[in-house]
Amino acid sequence: MDFRVLGPVEVIGDDGTPLDVGSYQQRVVLALCALAAPRPVPLSRVVDVLWGDEPPPGAVNTVQAYVSKLRRVFEPDRPRNTPPAILVSRPGGYALEIPETGLDLSRARAHAAEGRRRAAAGDHRGAGEELRRALGEWRGEPLTDFAEASWAEEEIAHLVEFRLTLEEDAAEADLALGLGEALTGRLARLVAAHPFRERLRVLGAHALYQAGRQADALAVLAEGRRLLVEDLGLDPGPRAREMERRILAQDAALMPRVRVTAEAPRLVGREAETGELRRAVAEDGHRVVLLAGEPGIGKTSLAEQAAEAAAALGHRVVWGRCWDGTGAPPFWPWTQAVQELAGVDGGLGRLAGSGRFELYEAFAGLLNEHGRVLVVLDDLQWADASSLRLLEFLATTRLCPGLTVVATYRDTDVRPGGALEQALGTLVRLPHARRLLLRGLGEAEIRQYLDRAGADPERAAEMAGLTAGNPFFLGEILHLGETPGALSDVVRGRMAGLPPETEEVLTAAALLGRDAATDILLRVAEPPEERVLDILDAAVRARLLTEGDGPVFRFVHDIVRDVLREALPPSRRRRLHARIAEVLEERSGTRLTEIAHHYREGVLSGRMAGKAIGYTRRAAAQATAQFAHEDAVEHLERAIALIGQLPRSDDALRCDLLLDLAEAQAAAGMSTAAHVSLESAAGIAEELGDDSRLARAALGLSDQIYLAMYEEVTEVERLAERIDRALASDLAEESPWRARLLAASAFIGSTGRPVERSRELAARAVRLARRTGDDRALSRALIVQELLLRTGHDHDLRREVVGEIIEIGARTGDLMTEWIGREVEYVLLTSQGTTGGAERALAWLRETAGRLRLPSMVSLAAWQTAVHAHLTGRPAEALAAAEESGAVYPEGALGRGDARLRSETFRFLGLRREGRPAEALALAEELLTLRPGQRPWRILRCLALIDLGRSEEGRIEQARAEFAGFARDGFAEILPDLPYRFVADALSEICSGLGDAGAGRVLYGHLAPDSGRLLGWSVADLCLARLALLDGDRERAGKHLRAAETFVRRAGLHVYEPVLETLAKELPAR
Repeated sequence: MDFRVLGPVEVIGDDGTPLDVGSYQQRVVLALCALAAPRPVPLSRVVDVLWGDEPPPGAVNTVQAYVSKLRRVFEPDRPRNTPPAILVSRPGGYALEIPETGLDLSRARAHAAEGRRRAAAGDHRGAGEELRRALGEWRGEPLTDFAEASWAEEEIAHLVEFRLTLEEDAAEADLALGLGEALTGRLARLVAAHPFRERLRVLGAHALYQAGRQADALAVLAEGRRLLVEDLGLDPGPRAREMERRILAQDAALMPRVRVTAEAPRLVGREAETGELRRAVAEDGHRVVLLAGEPGIGKTSLAEQAAEAAAALGHRVVWGRCWDGTGAPPFWPWTQAVQELAGVDGGLGRLAGSGRFELYEAFAGLLNEHGRVLVVLDDLQWADASSLRLLEFLATTRLCPGLTVVATYRDTDVRPGGALEQALGTLVRLPHARRLLLRGLGEAEIRQYLDRAGADPERAAEMAGLTAGNPFFLGEILHLGETPGALSDVVRGRMAGLPPETEEVLTAAALLGRDAATDILLRVAEPPEERVLDILDAAVRARLLTEGDGPVFRFVHDIVRDVLREALPPSRRRRLHARIAEVLEERSGTRLTEIAHHYREGVLSGRMAGKAIGYTRRAAAQATAQFAHEDAVEHLERAIALIGQLPRSDDALRCDLLLDLAEAQAAAGMSTAAHVSLESAAGIAEELGDDSRLARAALGLSDQIYLAMYEEVTEVERLAERIDRALASDLAEESPWRARLLAASAFIGSTGRPVERSRELAARAVRLARRTGDDRALSRALIVQELLLRTGHDHDLRREVVGEIIEIGARTGDLMTEWIGREVEYVLLTSQGTTGGAERALAWLRETAGRLRLPSMVSLAAWQTAVHAHLTGRPAEALAAAEESGAVYPEGALGRGDARLRSETFRFLGLRREGRPAEALALAEELLTLRPGQRPWRILRCLALIDLGRSEEGRIEQARAEFAGFARDGFAEILPDLPYRFVADALSEICSGLGDAGAGRVLYGHLAPDSGRLLGWSVADLCLARLALLDGDRERAGKHLRAAETFVRRAGLHVYEPVLETLAKELPAR
């Protein structure tokens, strides 16, 4: 969608038509949000604009209704109970979350900033182009619909001033190039419309002087002086006086000695795009340019010009061409670039061996070793998902300041929701990235094209109608000497007069890919070898093929290959693919992905389906080894789709493939899909009576490393039934699977049974795992045992368990297990106030999580970073890290999309800190509608109610009713939550705020054993001081307060310093 305010306020849909945004009032809301984007518009501002000083009683509800209607317009297919993604709620108001490119005002500002930067750097031509692009965003007077509205007067004035300044800046850039003669008319009209605007008048005089009209230039300045003196009683400013002096002195600097002229482009009609590319390769810093357009429009030719420009500047230039089809190995275009740049063979996987992030960094380091590098990625629409992820990484991290990437892709082939669309969504938002959409040549450009080609320029209009300005089609018509009726006619016209077997040979070559190796083609094609070679030579002469380096033939354009493949009957296509697969299988050095692709496309029998599945599964394993988890998912999905073509049903194989798929999906952060795969696998395993497979399916995402967040640990009912089914099977008592299942059951069911029962199950799992000698089963059992010890006070046993987890991980090389152990070690160090050791541990967690690149692990490392920033008094950093935590693992292990809850915790705390309880309450209630009954947000809502109770009647009673549920049966419901996050601190504050000394005494008893420690984020002694004070025991409160002050000072927990000061003041008062 495209939001517009520089003219009538409107929203243009994806199909290019305006959306119906409803009533005048709704358009006011839209305009306010668009003008403020990306900042939120306070609700009070909307109410004030709509109703002034006398809003109706239901004003807030009415605004909410307008917002709801606009959301339905922007996201008509959004499921119920799914948060909006475009017009979103923010504390106190609403905001438009759209990319900079999605709003005309943002685009204009971006072009203006770039134009001014280029002007400051002396690039006046580039500055003028950017500033004119900014002016091109205007469609008339800004906010046309609201010209008479008082609220819009100031906004319109700002926008009018912005436009006039752009006009002046653009004129100044053109005058620096000596283009004054072309500016005189426009500047004269602007001066007449704004007679008192001195800079405009000075620029108009300058333009007239450059046009050789010195007397007129002086007259314009004299008229300005007269108006100022007679109407305003003022003298001209220094700028006007200086211009008059320079004109009278005939200052040579007013006339540039050499007018800058653009170099004549080799391509016709692509001057602006060529200029963009030349600037991208010449400027310092990382740059990304995306060239988009239909087939044959000239994307690759433009990329070649960029390559020539970079090479002329002494830069290294390497190409990576994407594979058309599903046969490419992970990172294929980047692998080609690496091989060309540094001679590294065997793919990117050999650059680094311990994680995806390390691989990315190794590649970035390799690029940096070669200084200024241009990487051209051709045909990005065929890129594998892992290659696109690497491109995103390099573009967003900007680790390679000397790197420029030029990538081409067919915008007609971008699959909705696919990996390319997601990557483009990230890239186009980056300030150092540009997307150039290539359109067909205009009639004037076609005339120039024909003239250069020695054809009749008068046919330009005819050619425009026939080809829509597509350069490839233009060339074909000129080559054939006649007008083809369709694209296939172009190719058939070229093949006319070639040997009769030409189509057969070229079709086989088309199925082989962009490059057809001669030795393979000779074995696949049916004619004798000599005949095939003759045909290939003839195809080269007919401009269908070119001969590449080595024994390889390449199609002159992908369009030719597309036509040949599409004309092939399905049965013939399958036979050719099958033959290619057999030849490749016998050929050493062939990529697994390529063999798998041709076997899948060429399935003619059950035997061949089995081979296709086998090779596809091996390709998935290879992708996993190279940390290309998304590619592994795609391979396994294709393998599963082939099972129905086996001679007989193989449910065991289907189950294994589903289990492999679930692991790949989980590693890629696709937990919703992983749960679906595991449920299917569990059902098949039960039908087979296969207890081991059932156990593996049951365990699935129950591993603590996937259940990274507190919300997930406490709400895992969907996993419990699966595990219970597996435990009820006939699995052998001594099986390592049973030990793992017992541990998982202890963990998953811990919120629904007495904690002692769960601890017994975990201890039994540990004993069983020790007997089986299975380190993985033992490590998982110990991890669960540690988790269940958090609600107890046996700190020595907990440290001992953590030490053994770390030892097993280090000894067996299981870095994930070691990471889990060290994450708990970090929490223990933090709870003891050991600052230095905790910070070193956190740095290790972040670095290792980045290397392994498992979404849940990266998310948890970012979360711990957020907590550390919060506790040490850096709220902005805490919020940013929490948002990162949600962004890298948005679905969470449960596939519910709990990511927002993580950052909103810190938003809530910020609202309370800023004294905005009504907004804090609104946030808590909004999130409880998304996750009804979740205890942490019920606690936060209770806090907000107490804060509001100081000014609003009835709020304290609401808080008391809410709190009664928590305090029932000695806080039985909430006890498992005490070691987590803010729970202990918040509950003690609620007891104090409600004056509930009885509940405070019970809570004191639960917290007292943790004196001297940090409990989650809560300083236990601070909570105890608050509760003792509530109970009237000032001596005990003072003792705890002094202990809390010592702990906070030692651990650097600056967030609690204001709370300590407040309590210290209250203590003598009580």
